[in-house]
Amino acid sequence: MLVKTNAIERLLRDNPELGQRRFGLPSVGNRLDLENFNPTVEKIADAINFYGYEIRDENICTIKDTDLGTGNPLNYKPFPLCIKNMQECLDNENLYSYPYTEGDDRIRKQLLDYIEQEGFINNHPYPYPDIDSKGLSVHNITFMPSTSMIFNIIVNIISRPGDILLVTGPNYGLFTIRAERAGAEVDIFPLEKEDNFLVNPDKLAKRIDELNESLQKVYNRRKGYVPRVVAFLNANPNNPTGKVMGEKDVELLTKIGEVCSSRGVFIIDDLVYRDISYDKNNIAKPIATIPGMFRNTISLFGLSKSYGLAAVRAGFVVADEIIIREVINRIFQEIDSSPSITGYALSGAFNSSKERNKEYDKYFPPLREEYKYRYGLLKALVEGIDSVNNYKEKIIKEVKAVLKDNAEIALKGLPYVHFPKNLEPDSGFFAILDFTEIKGMKYNGRIISSERDLLKFFYKTCRTRFLVGQSISWPYEEELIGRVSYAIDLNILINALYNMGRALEKLDSKVDYIIRYNRLEDQSQMARIKIDGWQNTYDQIIASKYLKGMDYEEQTQRYYRSFDEYKNRVLVAVKGNEVLGYACFDPKEKAFKYDSELESLYIKNSEHNKGIGTALFKEVSKELLANGRKNMIVWCLVDNINAINFYKNLGGIISETKMAQIGDEKYEEYGFYFDLEELDKDDSF
Repeated sequence: MLVKTNAIERLLRDNPELGQRRFGLPSVGNRLDLENFNPTVEKIADAINFYGYEIRDENICTIKDTDLGTGNPLNYKPFPLCIKNMQECLDNENLYSYPYTEGDDRIRKQLLDYIEQEGFINNHPYPYPDIDSKGLSVHNITFMPSTSMIFNIIVNIISRPGDILLVTGPNYGLFTIRAERAGAEVDIFPLEKEDNFLVNPDKLAKRIDELNESLQKVYNRRKGYVPRVVAFLNANPNNPTGKVMGEKDVELLTKIGEVCSSRGVFIIDDLVYRDISYDKNNIAKPIATIPGMFRNTISLFGLSKSYGLAAVRAGFVVADEIIIREVINRIFQEIDSSPSITGYALSGAFNSSKERNKEYDKYFPPLREEYKYRYGLLKALVEGIDSVNNYKEKIIKEVKAVLKDNAEIALKGLPYVHFPKNLEPDSGFFAILDFTEIKGMKYNGRIISSERDLLKFFYKTCRTRFLVGQSISWPYEEELIGRVSYAIDLNILINALYNMGRALEKLDSKVDYIIRYNRLEDQSQMARIKIDGWQNTYDQIIASKYLKGMDYEEQTQRYYRSFDEYKNRVLVAVKGNEVLGYACFDPKEKAFKYDSELESLYIKNSEHNKGIGTALFKEVSKELLANGRKNMIVWCLVDNINAINFYKNLGGIISETKMAQIGDEKYEEYGFYFDLEELDKDDSF
């Protein structure tokens, strides 16, 4: 018999996450094919969800927090010609008429004139009569509400299941999620300190070749084709580093183009931040302006970041006609057409008229100067006023106006925090802050060991949040990184940095060890710690025959064999190369009675009573909670009095007992139940 349910109940049954009201960012979503995100993208999605929603508490509706992670540009007047054009659109008598899917050809011609002014050229044009002397036509251009929508469509057009989009790290994290949701797998190409966080063409070529070779081996045409690297996302200027590759870097850009072109890899050239490159003589150079590169390059332009019109949501794409035809098809199939006002706004900013060029030269110099000043202000608040060469008097005056008597303290900078080497921005309004010196320090007894801890600490102490390195694919996982905006209201920025400084003063000195996931080279030490621990703890409890039979080499080999399976389930406390202790945990399947289990916790005999066991226990709890687990069970022998007291002091409740087989004997065990959410509600963070 068909069970009757109302429509909402049925929808909620299939989408249980909709039953929870969210404050902050909506969910980043899932892949359209219902598969899981690959682990790299899952980490990014988790970090963005944590920043945008999970960290925010029940007071968010009444007590505002400070968001240093916003992507909004400076509150600056919109580009005047965009406003003029949009008004013209609204005054147009044809608003009753649906626009063409591809956009008005008159507007597309204005966009074409602009890109040709900027140097776009196609050396291998099609033989159509409307192709101009640059090898281009209006059929190389179309527009939509936002470059994000265009990006989603482009990825879906050029990729098949299993194909890879190569994305730099650092990056704009949401593009990695959108790429996978659109049908491509994502792999991260790290930008490294030794390369000044710029793309190294030789390393790019090597990474593409390695991925293609790996795909060839794995798939062997099981899909009827061999997946491959289909595109490289080149954000220029980079979001969030602000690094620019301009005319001075034409040789580098040419090599990047040649690496991709010779391997059949499209370049998606994201140029949204282009016009707020600080050096007017070295603004970001589109790769499609390099002879021979046009047909292999897909260029994205937009109003949001540079022209003060993020609310309008307007972007356009320049590419080979074949790509543009399919983009237009997808627009028709999904939304019919883009709003006419989108095109009018774009043509106000992107045309080749004398009026536009004159307005451009008037609009951008003070805007760029304001961004450079704000970066100087941020630098003074982070590394101290003596670190700033320009704007000193203005910065001091600004900070004094906001903080009054506390200005002198603020202008000493933040303790423990600095900017990464070789990463001063050349554009945009984001800065990367390095909090790594804080790693291992304590607040109210809780060790800061991860970026989640970092965010929790600042939210607990001053209700401030920002994007962390995991959100942007920061290439150095051992570091604690934050991405902050200096485009926000200056009062808010100055107060936020001052409050962060006072919070940092509350930290206690760091422990002399770190907690991290175990590595292959840790296994022999871990094996010795386990056996020594058993023989010391269970003497007179477990049969001596069993204890004496434990063998270091045998246990080590057992750990080696299971490393790949358990490498993401074991945390170790290490000092230098010495393993002080470790904990193994297991996130259980849904059918299990408890969400998770702490399977083992061992401390080196010489390191007992130093807080290492408690620290490992709390780190395990945080990891499980971060992975959606709500509770945990821990089993220990009823005769192990020290362990029983340890788990009781941590808040464990004996919920059941069982008999455990160890060697030839059976021993009774207590099961300690822990509510992970309650553990997370202590007085620290």
